[in-house]
Amino acid sequence: MAALEKIRKRAAILTIVIGAGLLAFILEEAVRASGAFTTDTLAAKVGDEKIEMQEFQNLSQARQQERQQQDPDNKVDPAVMQQQILQEVITEKLLDQECEEACVNVDGAEITELMIQNPPQRIAEVCQQTGMDPKSLLDFIKNPNADPNDPGLQQVKALYETEAQQLATQLKQFKLASIVAGCLQANDIDIQLTKEESTVYDVTFAKLDYSTIDDNKVKVTDAEIQEAYNKYKELFKIDQEQRRVHYIKIDVDPSAKDRAAATAKVNKIYAALQGNAGISGIRSNSEVVVDSVFTTAADKQVFGQKVENKDPIYNNLISAGVNACHLKEPVGRDRNTFMYKVINQFSSIDSIGIDVVSVVGPKARQDSVMALLSSGMSIDSLAASKNQNIQIQKFDGRSYARGFQLPDSLRSKVNANAGGSFFEFQATDKGAAFARVAESKPAVAFYTIARAKYVDYPSEATITELQGNLQKYVNKYKNNIAGFENEKNAKAAKLNVVEQIIDPSTTQLGAQQSQFGMMPGIPESRKAIKWAFENKPGSISQVFTEDESMFVIAVDEIYKDYTPVTDPQIKQFLTETIKNEKKAALAMKDYNGKAKDVAGYAQLMKTQVDSASVAFGNPQMLEGRVAGRIAALGKAGIGKVQVIAGRNALYAVQVIKVNDERSSKLDNKQVAQQYRQRHFPIQQMFGAILQGSRKVKNNLVKFS
Repeated sequence: MAALEKIRKRAAILTIVIGAGLLAFILEEAVRASGAFTTDTLAAKVGDEKIEMQEFQNLSQARQQERQQQDPDNKVDPAVMQQQILQEVITEKLLDQECEEACVNVDGAEITELMIQNPPQRIAEVCQQTGMDPKSLLDFIKNPNADPNDPGLQQVKALYETEAQQLATQLKQFKLASIVAGCLQANDIDIQLTKEESTVYDVTFAKLDYSTIDDNKVKVTDAEIQEAYNKYKELFKIDQEQRRVHYIKIDVDPSAKDRAAATAKVNKIYAALQGNAGISGIRSNSEVVVDSVFTTAADKQVFGQKVENKDPIYNNLISAGVNACHLKEPVGRDRNTFMYKVINQFSSIDSIGIDVVSVVGPKARQDSVMALLSSGMSIDSLAASKNQNIQIQKFDGRSYARGFQLPDSLRSKVNANAGGSFFEFQATDKGAAFARVAESKPAVAFYTIARAKYVDYPSEATITELQGNLQKYVNKYKNNIAGFENEKNAKAAKLNVVEQIIDPSTTQLGAQQSQFGMMPGIPESRKAIKWAFENKPGSISQVFTEDESMFVIAVDEIYKDYTPVTDPQIKQFLTETIKNEKKAALAMKDYNGKAKDVAGYAQLMKTQVDSASVAFGNPQMLEGRVAGRIAALGKAGIGKVQVIAGRNALYAVQVIKVNDERSSKLDNKQVAQQYRQRHFPIQQMFGAILQGSRKVKNNLVKFS
C-alpha cells in the first residue's frame, strides 16, 4: 500500500506537470517569442545566435521559389509561407546548436550511402523517369566533364542537394533523439506505476453528469475565481506577448448580377472553343488561361488531380475522342469555370526500360563507342573492358520510365528506335549518353487535353457596396469597442464578430490547430495582425480589403507573462471547474451510501447501468481520477461499490474482474522499456524538446 500511495502522489504530480506542459505548448504553438529586440534588423534570435532579416529574406525567397517549382498550383499565403520557413530555420539552428554541444556529427559518406541504398521519394522518381539507378544518378551529377550549363543537370543537382540536406537533418535528429532516449531510466516507482497502468479492470457503473444539476443550486463568486486562478496560475504562463482581439470578416463574392454576366460570357467562350480547331477560338482571349496535359485512359492523374474510374469528365472526354468538349461550372464560393477539350490523339510507347552507355571525351571517342554499339557489341563486353571513360547502366527489369513523362525530343527518339538499336540520348563536346530500349510495354493511345479557365470576379460596384456596409458599422462604433464587439449589434447588421488570441507568430486570423495540422484562416490577414500589435487596447482598425474577403480588427487586451483571469476562456474554465466541484459535493451528499449496488444507484440517478474495461493508463469511458481510485484498491476492490466524484460526473462503480496477466508476464527490464515508450515518446516529442531547449524570439511581425 505504501508503494501505491507513492504512485498515486507521483501520478498526481505528473498529471499537473504534463498538463501544464501541454497547455504551455499549445499556447506557444510554433515559435516561442518574448520581449522586444534591441534592433529591428533581426528576424529572430535562437539562443545567442541571431538571424538577420536580410539573411532570412534571401533564404525565404530561395525556398519559396523551390516550393513553387515543385508545386506550381499550390498557392500559399505569403505570410504563412514565410512563418513556416522561419520556423524551419529556427528548428535547424536549434538542432545544430544541440548537436554541437552533444558532439553529434553527420558526415557526407553517411548521407551518400543512405541516398544510394534508400533514396528519398523524389530521387526515386527521377531514377524511374530517367531509367538510372541511384548510384548512376550520383555519378551523373558528380561527373567532372559534364556541361555545367546544362539546365537538366542543374535541376537534378539542385534537387539532389536539397534531398541530401533534408536527409542529413533527419539523421541528426535521429542520433540526438537516441542520446536523449538513452538518458531516460525508470526507477522502481516508475516500474510499479507502469504495471498498475497496464492492469485492466472490468467494471459496471452508473454515472450522473454534473450538467444535469441546475446551475442555480451553486453560486460562483469573483473571489472564488481569483482564488482558483492563483492556485492554477502557472498553467496560464506565456512566454511571449499575446493580444486578445475581435474581428469581423465578410466574403467578397460576385453578386447575382455579376454571376449572370459571367455566365453569358462563359457561354460565348465555350461556343468559340467548340466551334474552332484546337484552341484557336480562345487563344487570343485575355480573360482565359489555357493549359494542357498528356494522359491515357489508364492514368489516374490529370491536371494534378486524382481521377477515379467513375469520374465522368475525363472518361467521357477520352471515350469521345478528338474535339470532345466539357464545361464544368463553379460550385459554392468557387469562382473558376473550367472548359475542357481533347485536341490531339497519338500512339506512343507507354512504359520502357532503357540501357544507357555514357562516354566521357571528345566527339571522336563518342563516335567510336557508338560504332561499336551499332556493330552489335554487347554492353556487357564494354563493361568488361573497364574503360574509365565508359560507364554502363543496364536496365534492371524494374525501373520503368513512363513514355508521357519523357521530353518530346526523347519520346520521338524512343518511338523511332523501339526495335532495340542504340541512339544518341544526349551529347556535348565533352561527353555523350547513348540509350537503347531494352524492354517496352505495348504502345497505348495518348490524349492531349486542353483546359481553359475563366475566373468570375466581383464587379467594382459589388466591392464598393460591401465595403461601404462594413465601413458604416465601423464608423458607428468607432469610439465604442464594446458596441463594436456586441453580438446583437453585429447580428443586426448581418455581420459576425469573432474573438481570437494572437501572438507574433500568428499568420492568419481564424487559423486553427486540428488533428490534421493547422487549418487555414483568412488569406492575407497578417497585415491586420501586425496592425493589432502596433495599436493600443480599445483601438479599431480600418477596413482591410483583399481579393476574396474584407476584415476589420479591434484590440481588447494585451497579455504579458500570464494569460489574465479576465480572459473569457480562462474565466469560463475556472467558473466551470468551481461549479463542478460544488456540484460534486452536493451529489455526494445526495447519493453516497443511499444504495447497495450499482443498479440501485442507477435507479436513484435516473440513468442506466453501463460497463467498461478500464486501466489507470487508459481510462477510456471513465475519467482518469476515477480509474486511479479503482486502481488504488487493486484486487481488493473486486465486488465493492465505490461512489467517486469525477471532474465532470459522479460515478457509482463496481469492479467485476481484474486482468493483470499481461503486466505480470513482463520482467522489470521490459516494463521499464514500456514506461519510456508510453510516457516519453522521444521521436514524437522531439520537436517540442528542441523548442524548449533554448530561448527563441520571433520578430517577424514587425516586418510583415
